[in-house]
Amino acid sequence: MKVNWKPYDHIVIAVSTGIDSMVLLHRLLHQYQTTYKQLTVLHVHHGLRHASDKEEDFIKKYCEQHGVSIYVHRLHLQSVVEQGRSIQNDARIARYLWFEEMMHQLDADVLMTAHHFDDLVETVFYRIFTGKVYRSALGMQACEQRQGYRLVRPLLEDTKDDIALYQSTHHVPYFEDDSNQDTKYVRNAIRQDILPRIDAHDHFKSTHLKKLYDMHLASIQLIEQMADDYISIHVKETPQHCEMSLMSFNKCPEHVRMMVLDKLIQKWEAVVPISDTQYQQWFKQITQPVAQIELYATNTWQINKVYDKLSITTVRQKAPSMTQIKTPGVHHFGEYCITVKSLQQLQGPLQIRLRQNGDRVAIQPYGHKKVSRLMIDAKVPQQMREHMPVVEDASGCILAVGTLYRHNNVKQIITIAYLGDENDEK
Repeated sequence: MKVNWKPYDHIVIAVSTGIDSMVLLHRLLHQYQTTYKQLTVLHVHHGLRHASDKEEDFIKKYCEQHGVSIYVHRLHLQSVVEQGRSIQNDARIARYLWFEEMMHQLDADVLMTAHHFDDLVETVFYRIFTGKVYRSALGMQACEQRQGYRLVRPLLEDTKDDIALYQSTHHVPYFEDDSNQDTKYVRNAIRQDILPRIDAHDHFKSTHLKKLYDMHLASIQLIEQMADDYISIHVKETPQHCEMSLMSFNKCPEHVRMMVLDKLIQKWEAVVPISDTQYQQWFKQITQPVAQIELYATNTWQINKVYDKLSITTVRQKAPSMTQIKTPGVHHFGEYCITVKSLQQLQGPLQIRLRQNGDRVAIQPYGHKKVSRLMIDAKVPQQMREHMPVVEDASGCILAVGTLYRHNNVKQIITIAYLGDENDEK
């Protein structure tokens, strides 16, 4: 068993009462009792089997006999069962949400689980054949940093046979969960059926998947480094905006592009909601001969192809559709600051609004230009066009358009400043 914690750590161990977690608890109590400062047990009652009540009573008494604090949490999964959905994923999410809550409540240092070598091999197999191979490790890691604590799996180098031998040698009590034998669950099918068939063949050994896991982990680390290097050199970042040239981005290998976007999107999302397939669709879209494309948008951020750039931007609050300026001074319209020194020389009051179809501005020495063409020529991103203020006088003459245009007659009277990220507007 690998000791990857400190003597002053408060360890919290998740115990199901199965053989794996009971052996780990026994070893912590009898072999490694000097390697930590405090030990606490967490047990989850899933509320789906009659045996769960006995398991809860057993682990409570066991902890009492050994002077260990224990906390029990009951899940309510009946609605999941009634809907005919697999409970395994829902149960796992609920367990870990409670574990995280308890880690913060207890101010503990290490959350420990009893995942072992066979679990690692099973996970590698599962992720390969479900296509979850691009952006994260193929299997579990011995130690992961979480928010405010570490998740540690000290048995990852121990096989199931090693654990069974320890249990029989030391007579460790445990409960067998019959649902672990039910092959209707994918992971059980891998464990009970598929991997044993592989190992039964003279030339095959499922444990070789660990070598693939190690190589893949090293590759992921290299891809992360390449992504970090790309971001530091090619990405312009502000608190509200990220931007990179499509030319440099498209030169990166596909896996590096995915990792770059993962890292940038994490400015807005703790868990990146984009699948590998969705990324691949984006990569096709940005090569199309279209000036601007909205690739994805949420309530908080959006990603767009804008001419020769790829940008990720915070979604702006919608600007008012119209407002009037009746007095000189400083006025705000969305993310713009409009300063009017005087209204005496203008046909006031002035009106500030968003662009409309057919809007035109006077171009000296003669002629006019559509506001839409003005924005296209300046390569204003599509989402910015919908927020840029248009200032017109009482006669309907357009005096200013954002920071792009001011009529010659008002250049000393009206100034407009953009208060958002500079990269957003151009």
